[in-house]
Amino acid sequence: MHTLDIDRLPLLSAGHRIAADSCSLIFLNRLHLLAPYARVHTIVLTQAICDEITRARCAAAHAEDRSLYAQLFAGSVLTVPPPRGDSVPQGRAALSAADRTLIQAFYTLTPDGILTDDKKVCTYCRRRGIPFINTPMALFALLYNGAISHTCYTAALHKLYAMGRYGTYVRSHMENIYLGYCAHTPVSAESRPARGPSAAIE
Repeated sequence: MHTLDIDRLPLLSAGHRIAADSCSLIFLNRLHLLAPYARVHTIVLTQAICDEITRARCAAAHAEDRSLYAQLFAGSVLTVPPPRGDSVPQGRAALSAADRTLIQAFYTLTPDGILTDDKKVCTYCRRRGIPFINTPMALFALLYNGAISHTCYTAALHKLYAMGRYGTYVRSHMENIYLGYCAHTPVSAESRPARGPSAAIE
């Protein structure tokens, strides 16, 4: 029995302003869903994150990727002052420089939340009460807001699982969310995520 209240999940509704990390944006781009996601949630980037996605070897090899990033993120790359050593809260020392600026962006730019697939950042956000979603939840936000179909959602989710290291907990959580959603939005059985063991790690 699925009692999950989908409408109370964080950062699902359209119009939220989201500080995103590079890995999540690259995943969405590889799924050809970055532009649709940017129409649902307003993406803000730190310069460090922008540098990661635009200077990465894979991005440099694809002019169309650079063009898409330039189009989507024009005016969205915001300057965030680096955190001073004596002002860094406990727990951030283990984060990368880019991830530290992502957290700093939340505190200084006050977006509604963070989009990240980094386990350390997720743990930090959870402990500090910072609203966050990962890329699987970003895909669900697209479905929830009618930006993609059920079939597109399930296909994209399976492709994402093949790209990323998502463990059993994440996959089970996403399945429960989707089944709860389908309980209120009827959909054919073949569109539902397949059950089965996962070899991925969290």
